[in-house]
Amino acid sequence: MKTFGERLRHTRIRRGLSQAQLAHACGLSQSAISSYENGSRQSPKKLLNLAQALSVDIYWLSRGEGTAESASSMAATMHEHTAPWPFPSIEPHVFWSLKPKDRKTVETTVSALIDSLIASPKY
Repeated sequence: MKTFGERLRHTRIRRGLSQAQLAHACGLSQSAISSYENGSRQSPKKLLNLAQALSVDIYWLSRGEGTAESASSMAATMHEHTAPWPFPSIEPHVFWSLKPKDRKTVETTVSALIDSLIASPKY
C-alpha cells in the first residue's frame, strides 16, 4: 500500500467500518473519507482522529513508515492484564462509530462504575 488513501481504505475495511461510520467516528464527512481513499484529496484533516478511530500508528497511516499497529495497542498487548479490546459483548467498530464526545461519555461512565465497584464493601 503506497498511498495514504490505500492504507486508509484497507484499514477501514479490515475494521469493518463503512466510510460513514469512520467519518462519524473522527468528525469528518463521508465525502472526505471517500476523497482521501480515491486520492482526490491529499492533505488529511484530523489525521490523529483517523489513526485513533482505526487503532493504527499515525506515521504508518500518513507516510507508510513503520508498522500499522499503534504504539498504544502494542503497549496494551504487552501488559499482562490488558486485553486488546476489553468488552467482548461490544464490537470495537460500534464504539468507534460514536462521536468523540459520546466515546468520552462512555469512558467516563465506565471509569466511574469501576471506581464505585472498587470502593464498595466486599461481602
